Amino acid sequence: MENIEKYTPMMQQYLSVKKNLKDAIVFYRLGDFYEMFFDDAKIASSELDLVLTGRNAGIEERVPMCGIPFHAYTGYAQKLVNRGYKVAIVEQLEDPSAAKGIVKRDVIRIITPGTLMDDGLDEKNSIQISAITDTQVHFVLCMLDMSTGETTALKVSRRLQTLIQTLLKYNIREIVVKEDFDEKVLHSIRDLGMITISYCEKEEIKDQYLPLCEVLKSDILRNTYGLLLNYCEATSCQMLSHLQLVHLEDENSYMNMDYSTLTNLELIHPLRTQSKSITLWNFLDQCSSAMGSRLLKKWVERPLVDEDLINHRLDQVEVILKNYELRMEAKEALSKIYDLERCIARIAYGSANAIDCTRLRKTLEQVPVLIDLFKGYPEFASLCDLDACEDLCRELTLALVENPPVSLKDGGLFNEGYDAVLDELRTLSRQGKDWILSQEQYERERTGIKTLKIGYNRVFGYYIEVSKGQVPMIKDEYGYIRKQTLVNNERYITQELKEKEDAILHAQEKSLRMEYDLFMAMIQDMQQYLPALHKIAHVLSYLDCVTALACVSAEGGYVRPRFNNEVFDLKEGRHPILAASKKTRYVSNSCYMDKDNSVLIITGPNMGGKSTYMRQVALIVIMAQIGCFVPAESLRMPIFDKVFTRIGASDDILSGQSTFMVEMNEANYALSNATDKSLILFDEIGRGTSTYDGMSIAQAMIEYIAVCIKAKTLFSTHYHELTSLEETLDNVKNVNVQVKEKNGEVTFMYRIIDGKASQSYGVNVARLANLPESVLERAKDLLSQYETEKKHVQQSLGFVEMSRPEPENQEIIDDLRHIDPNNCTPMQALQILSELKSKLK
Repeated sequence: MENIEKYTPMMQQYLSVKKNLKDAIVFYRLGDFYEMFFDDAKIASSELDLVLTGRNAGIEERVPMCGIPFHAYTGYAQKLVNRGYKVAIVEQLEDPSAAKGIVKRDVIRIITPGTLMDDGLDEKNSIQISAITDTQVHFVLCMLDMSTGETTALKVSRRLQTLIQTLLKYNIREIVVKEDFDEKVLHSIRDLGMITISYCEKEEIKDQYLPLCEVLKSDILRNTYGLLLNYCEATSCQMLSHLQLVHLEDENSYMNMDYSTLTNLELIHPLRTQSKSITLWNFLDQCSSAMGSRLLKKWVERPLVDEDLINHRLDQVEVILKNYELRMEAKEALSKIYDLERCIARIAYGSANAIDCTRLRKTLEQVPVLIDLFKGYPEFASLCDLDACEDLCRELTLALVENPPVSLKDGGLFNEGYDAVLDELRTLSRQGKDWILSQEQYERERTGIKTLKIGYNRVFGYYIEVSKGQVPMIKDEYGYIRKQTLVNNERYITQELKEKEDAILHAQEKSLRMEYDLFMAMIQDMQQYLPALHKIAHVLSYLDCVTALACVSAEGGYVRPRFNNEVFDLKEGRHPILAASKKTRYVSNSCYMDKDNSVLIITGPNMGGKSTYMRQVALIVIMAQIGCFVPAESLRMPIFDKVFTRIGASDDILSGQSTFMVEMNEANYALSNATDKSLILFDEIGRGTSTYDGMSIAQAMIEYIAVCIKAKTLFSTHYHELTSLEETLDNVKNVNVQVKEKNGEVTFMYRIIDGKASQSYGVNVARLANLPESVLERAKDLLSQYETEKKHVQQSLGFVEMSRPEPENQEIIDDLRHIDPNNCTPMQALQILSELKSKLK
């Protein structure tokens, strides 16, 4: 392809466009098809199961080619993008019938994994694209959900694992970096196999976007935002007028949970990919709109830590919960709203159709209804101070028919009386069609041919059709001119018919063109309402969420949590999801932790309910801090700043690490970042290695948490020897799963009681699993020997004084450890030194 001159003019045009799109598969419009050529065709034919053909292009060998119908391209593009490819849409920019020479073509949009707007997008989930800048102390991320225009900036520590966890947590499908970005980091991200890496060098922010990023004070944040903007503008080939104000994320303003914790607790996605398990988000999601569901997902991922904000949200939930009539009327109004956030984006993008506008109208009709419902309650006063865009709603009601067609080119979008010129053209078109019907009757009467009919096709226009048997009845004076011979019919035209056809089609064509122009002008006018519509979308999604939480709380008979500084006192708590299931009878459990009992060591057999108990406590805490009532008789609790978990035995999908290595990584993250206001859940730490190793590590962790961190901790274990720590450490307490044994058979009571388990009941559990009787008898004999000889039991558990590095100093040490001096510019080095010095102060 080096010598472009040897190709045909059309292929030369293709190659000139393709040279700037080397990392994209080009959909090249030719007539009614999008064609792909060369390597693009080979990839597309394989990925999309298309027939690979060839095309003569001026060279000896035929060029590989495959194609798809232009009107059905979205499904094909979606499939390629979901597999990590980029798709460039190259469209005809002029009417082929009016073009001189080769039709002008150019890129109108590049669809990438991170810039999907709507085609095939899961309405309740959001995907993000993020620009990343490396400061050598932090990674700075600026993230954008293109389908709604929501933009977030944040800093994370310069640790590869933290960056990867952040990318997964926020469902980032594509990252944008500069060419000199650390290749080692990019290599690890590529290994994930789910994130596309793109490049951009331009950081300048255009004047139009400056009002959106006033919250970004530092150059590095602004440069990262500029990187994101310029890449997204380049792929969309237009200005991004739907973007919202940038939100600068502060990790101290919400409960911190890493990706592992979100996964272990099954908050958003099931732990196993193919599982049909109900997640906490699924369970709480009684939202009426997709935008409400997406906001609720953010609440679950980022519970609040400000007591006033939590109580304010609980107050709002309580108002709806206690007022049945309000709850039902709110649900009724909310059931009539649509996904306003994504509708706004399509309007801003200029890709909205008439159905989008009708849905916008129906949504706006409910705004005054909801304001009237809630305006009498002081808890909702700030939400009800809202511009309902009533002028826009009236305009849409006057303009558009109730059920408009999907395609703008089909016409029939506007009501009669909306535009006088359009009405006149429609009348002419209608009169013409009425004339055709009367003319058909006239021709039947004058020829005597009762089966004669007037038809229409795009090739011949209007024609008179007569069956072969009736052809002799046609006389010369009728003025029929033969136009087409078919197997059973003859088709004719007349001078009068052709003259009328011209008037009819001309009026119809002008009418369709005018409807399209009127609609696009209306979309343009609607863009002035975008700021007000964004606010309406925020209020509607918020009301949708609090109403959903109130409905869940009412159905479950939940209670309001109360907050204090130290005591965690859960009385008869229930796992929200399992307790709601009708398949099993769920046993409620209590949990008490305070300053003197901050670490609970949980012992008992497998299948006894230890993991479920720990998850129950964590889910109830999260529900309380998102502002939801909780499944319990009562709950008093401190506000937790962070939650850390190690539950489950799955290997690490991120890097192929073993179970034990995953355990140690997650435990290290908790021990390094937890505070005395955190909640730690460790389930059978140390089981991935030998008994002595595992027991030693588990004991050391308990001692470190109890002495140095003092976080509220649930620590389940099969190492019964660890229960002696209750005697050594003042703030450690033993609890166990109650079991009843009779004649060698065990019954699980699923109750957590004080004290340590008397034995593990492992052989009894194996009996429940119906292992062969000979295996069970042999295991029983071996167990008896081990218990007698104490071969694998640690005899004593001494206690060594422990200390924890100062968190600030440890952070500086960690930062220094991750700085690569060889990749720092002098200016970066000065900035790093200044930042470290300010931290030290």
